[in-house]
Amino acid sequence: MSEKLSPLDSRVRWVRLIPVVFLVYTIAYFDRVNIGVALPGMSRDLHLSPTQAGLAGGIFFWGYLITFLAAGWLAPRFGARRVILGTLIAWGAFAMGAGLVQNFRELLVMRFLLGAAEGPIFTSVSMLLAQWFVAPERARAFGLWNLCMPIGAMIAGPVSGLILSHATWHLMFVLEGLPAWAWAFIWVRTVPRTLEDAPWLDAVERTALSRALEAEQAELRSHHRGQWRDILREPNVWLLAAAFALINISTYGFGLWLPSVIKAASQLDIGRVGLLAALPYAASTIGVITISRSSDRNRERRYHAGLPMIAIGILMWVGVYFGRASIALEIGTFTLMGLFLFTYLPLFFTFITETLPRDMAIPAISFVGGIGNLFGGFIGPTLVGWVKGETGSFTIAFTILAIFSVLAGVLMLLLRLPGNALEALPEVYEGARVEKAR
Repeated sequence: MSEKLSPLDSRVRWVRLIPVVFLVYTIAYFDRVNIGVALPGMSRDLHLSPTQAGLAGGIFFWGYLITFLAAGWLAPRFGARRVILGTLIAWGAFAMGAGLVQNFRELLVMRFLLGAAEGPIFTSVSMLLAQWFVAPERARAFGLWNLCMPIGAMIAGPVSGLILSHATWHLMFVLEGLPAWAWAFIWVRTVPRTLEDAPWLDAVERTALSRALEAEQAELRSHHRGQWRDILREPNVWLLAAAFALINISTYGFGLWLPSVIKAASQLDIGRVGLLAALPYAASTIGVITISRSSDRNRERRYHAGLPMIAIGILMWVGVYFGRASIALEIGTFTLMGLFLFTYLPLFFTFITETLPRDMAIPAISFVGGIGNLFGGFIGPTLVGWVKGETGSFTIAFTILAIFSVLAGVLMLLLRLPGNALEALPEVYEGARVEKAR
C-alpha cells in the first residue's frame, strides 16, 4: 500500500501526540539504563562483584514483567492515559530511591520496584497510538515514538557522566528521577481521553479518522474471533516472543555493559566514557527513522525487522573481537552497529496491531513484550556479568550476545504471513483522505 493512502493530510495528530509520548518513554528509558554509567562507582562503593552488578541491572525486568503483562488488562479497562499518569508518578519515586540505597539488597529492591513502575508504559502507549494512527502510517508513528529508546540511552551516558564528574551516583539518581514527576503534570494536561475530547481535532478530521479505525477493527475481527487467551494459539505470537527475548538479551546486555567495556579498554575518565557510549545510540536514530519509513512505504515488516537484527549480531562480534587491538576500531564498529539498533522494535508491535483485532492485539503486545523483556533484560546483563567474572574479559560474553541477535533475526524471518487483513481497506483510507480534503 502506498503512502498516498494515508487517511488524513493534517499533521496535527503528529505534532500534538508524538512529542508527548516520545518524552514519556525517553524519561523512562533514561531512568532504566543510567545505572550502566553508574556501575563502576556503585560497584566500588557497594562492593559488588561483576555477577552482582549484572544482577542489579537485570532484576529490573522481574518487576517489569509483572506489570507489563498486567497492562494488557489495565490499559483497556482504565484507559492508557490514566495508566501512564500513575506510572509516571510511581517510577519517579523509585528512580530517585535508587540514590538512597546503602547496600546490594536495597539496590535490588529499588531496581525491582522501578521495573514494576515502568512495566505498563509500553503496552499503554502502543494502545494509545493504535487509537490515533491507522495502519498505513502506524510504523512511522511507532518509529518516531521508539526513537525515545536510542535517544534516552544516548543522553543517559553524557548527562550521567557529567553529573558523576561533579557529584556522586547517589545525587545522579535523585536528579534524574525528578523529570518523571514534572512530565506527569504535562501529560495529564496535554493528552485527551478520546478523539471527542481533542479540541485541536476538527469535526471532519475526527469523523474521517474514527471511520477508518472502526473499519480496520471490523476487518480484523472478521479474520480473528476469540478471547484474549486465544493469542496463545497464534504461532506468530510465540515466534515474536522468542525473537524479542533473544534480541533483548543481546541489546540490553550490550547497553548495560558498554560503558564498562569502553572503560576497561581505554582507561578514559567517566565523562568521556559516557560520550563514547552514546555514539551507537546517536547512529540508531537515523536507522529507526529510515527503516520505519521504508517499512510503511513497502507495507513490509518481516525483512525490515529481521535483517537488521542479523546485522547487529555480526557487527557486535566484529567490534568486540577485532576491537581488542584498537579502541577506535571497537567504537567505530559499535557505532556502525548502532544504525540497526532498535530499528526492529516499532515493527514488532506494528505487526501485531495489523494482524490481530485490538482486544487481542493489546494482550499480545503485553505477552510478547513481557516475556521478551524479562528474559532479555534479566538474562542479558546477568549473563555478561557472569561470563566476564569467569573469563576476565568481555570478548566471549559479547560473542554470545551476537549469536542471540542473529538467531532473533532468523526467527523473525520465519514469521507466517497470512494475507494482511488490512490490505482490503485501501478504499477506506482513501475515502477518509478525500473526505478530510473537502
